[in-house]
Amino acid sequence: MSSFYKLSIKEVRRETPTSVSIAFNIPEEIKPNYKFIAGQYVNLKINLDGKEVRRAYSICSAPDSGELRVAVKAVANGAFSQLANKKLQAGDLIEVGTPEGNFTFEPNLERQKNYAAFVAGSGITPVLSILQSVLKNEPNSTFV
Repeated sequence: MSSFYKLSIKEVRRETPTSVSIAFNIPEEIKPNYKFIAGQYVNLKINLDGKEVRRAYSICSAPDSGELRVAVKAVANGAFSQLANKKLQAGDLIEVGTPEGNFTFEPNLERQKNYAAFVAGSGITPVLSILQSVLKNEPNSTFV
């Protein structure tokens, strides 16, 4: 189970007409808590109209990028996804859980493999993190 910390939003970037990516500022003293493995996710928690709303989002940045970023696709009647796509902005505070999940990939400098991924829709987000890890940390491997 993850611990939650109130983090400020560093950037909200429009990625497509119906999705944004959100990067968070992580204070130095809690950075070790947000160390993640490619493929993991975080839970985001907000209070919306007096109700606690939690949603899990895969991390789409690479573990060694120095950034914690998730992507949020707008869903019809999706309380959090609509808020993220229409109202969230840099400086806003959100409770962010520490990374979790077992759909992970740990690169190996000595490995030489050909990787392939078949993903659709928002399933791309954990694979983006994995892809970046392969390309940076396995120079003899390819990703198609």
